Amino acid sequence: MPNNDSLLLIFVKHPKPGQVKTRLAADIGDDKALAIYQRLLIYTRDVVDQITVDKAIFYGNTIPEHDLWAEMDYPRIQQEGKDLGIRMENAFQWGFSQGYRKIVIIGSDCAELTPDILNHAFDALSDHFAVIGPAKDGGYYLLGMQKLISPIFYHKNWSTDTVLPIQSKDLEYGSFSYLTLPMLSDIDAVDDLKGTFLESEFL
Repeated sequence: MPNNDSLLLIFVKHPKPGQVKTRLAADIGDDKALAIYQRLLIYTRDVVDQITVDKAIFYGNTIPEHDLWAEMDYPRIQQEGKDLGIRMENAFQWGFSQGYRKIVIIGSDCAELTPDILNHAFDALSDHFAVIGPAKDGGYYLLGMQKLISPIFYHKNWSTDTVLPIQSKDLEYGSFSYLTLPMLSDIDAVDDLKGTFLESEFL
């Protein structure tokens, strides 16, 4: 049984060279891209540790015996599905099956995420079916729901700038009210580092 009614799902990858931040690695190399992703994982962990909801970690590759998430004693689960949409849908489905009524999902590559934004997302789910944190690349860094809305996970070209506009239309077509959070930047390219704490460390 959950400790409360709110669950944060965190999608991560176990950091391995050549398996993380591949678009970034094309410009700066595997080693530097790996170091940036490892730094983002630490940042994400520190941010989510500051909010009082339950958390679960979903791995897109292998689940290591020891890592920084194992130290936090959160459930660590393998992502399942042939594409990102189905993997997210399955994660939400798992959360709702546990009895949670407010579920938010984030990745591990947003250097501008804050505890206040996460708390705002969960608060929004008291009055809205969904909440979206738009990313500057046309996708999103956060998605939250108070019930499973499956259509938003299908027929999308993931990792393109069409995802957010189409998902918004899906919600509107289904008459699901939603709140839009401030737009932030995911770290996918070198220019995304500028203006973040990562700029001084890696540029």
